[in-house]
Amino acid sequence: MNISREATVIALCVLPFGSVACSEEKKTSAATTAAAAPTPTPAPAPAPPKEEKPKRPEKIDTQVTAERRSKAEAANSDAKGFLVATELETKLKANKTLKAKEAGVTAFDKMASGRWVLFAGPLSNPTDSGFDLGITYTPQIEGDVMGMSRQWFPVTFSGVKGYDVSQFKAGQMVVVLAKYVGKQKAENGQELVASGNW
Repeated sequence: MNISREATVIALCVLPFGSVACSEEKKTSAATTAAAAPTPTPAPAPAPPKEEKPKRPEKIDTQVTAERRSKAEAANSDAKGFLVATELETKLKANKTLKAKEAGVTAFDKMASGRWVLFAGPLSNPTDSGFDLGITYTPQIEGDVMGMSRQWFPVTFSGVKGYDVSQFKAGQMVVVLAKYVGKQKAENGQELVASGNW
């Protein structure tokens, strides 16, 4: 076979270029693949678990036991020796001369003004700033199954810790330790069930 010198030179020149081109192509391809691979992003730190408040019990025992009294007094140091509204109501009902609301309020004020009192019952008139609880001052007449014969007046509460109008509704049972300032007003109290002190 007769190959010209010129063809041999061309063949020799092509081979090195081909191998260089092939090797360059491999390098470029590897670099492109490395650049295209996504870098792993660190996983976001888990959010701290939400602290769930214990659910309010559906039925609340309002009897003042020695244990409940000491727990309430420990949480409200100014309220040591507090009065209990139901005991005051019993005294009011025993007074047969109380007929009008004004007389009932006056008698209650004499016993409770300036004192810490534990009130328990279904709240009414819930607002952003507070609510009302009733104080009964006359007994229920025998045979009155509806309780319409009892007379009562509202006490308006303000500044009660643990009270939030969005969490309470009319008719809901509450247990409140508050300072009775007189004239159907009580303030700076604490809803003991919500605060875990009952």
